[in-house]
Amino acid sequence: MAEADRSKWDARYASGDFMIEKGLPSPILERHIKAVNPGRALDVAAGMGRNSLHLARHGFEVDALDISPVGLAHLEAAARAEGLGARIHARAVDLEGYEPGTDEYDLILMANYLDRPLIAKLGRALKPGGILLIDTFLDDPASLARAMNPEHLLRRGELVEIFAEGFEILEAREYPKICMDGTTRTKQAFAVCRAG
Repeated sequence: MAEADRSKWDARYASGDFMIEKGLPSPILERHIKAVNPGRALDVAAGMGRNSLHLARHGFEVDALDISPVGLAHLEAAARAEGLGARIHARAVDLEGYEPGTDEYDLILMANYLDRPLIAKLGRALKPGGILLIDTFLDDPASLARAMNPEHLLRRGELVEIFAEGFEILEAREYPKICMDGTTRTKQAFAVCRAG
């Protein structure tokens, strides 16, 4: 599975015309970035690095993880071009089974990706007072109609349950998203702050 995922994403990023959100940072990151003093950040499933670059521009030291070495090569080239190469540490990782440390990060972002076993681990990887941002697709009929794997779709209320204790929920909202293929699907923007 990991090799198939790597090949799929390598091919998309190598095509040269695959740029999520036109390279702009996730809106949830823009809304919450100023609530955190620049420190260490983790960008989960970083892809070509639009969010990693935004974090680095705001003074964060960023660990950018993705399964695709091709996507990360784009990120590293863009970081060098902007003089941000020393701030971004890109690493090709199979995120299934990934084990972050504890109390490591001031800000963690997971956008357009869902790995249920990883979610609670990300909460523990936050430093006290750190913020976790998740922005991904919900299990609405439009998503299921596109034959998306239900395991890759959030269930309503799922994140609120996971972070019910030890975290303050800063944002939990659903919104329609026009996707690259022109379809509209429902996403959830979710932000929590670790108590402490």
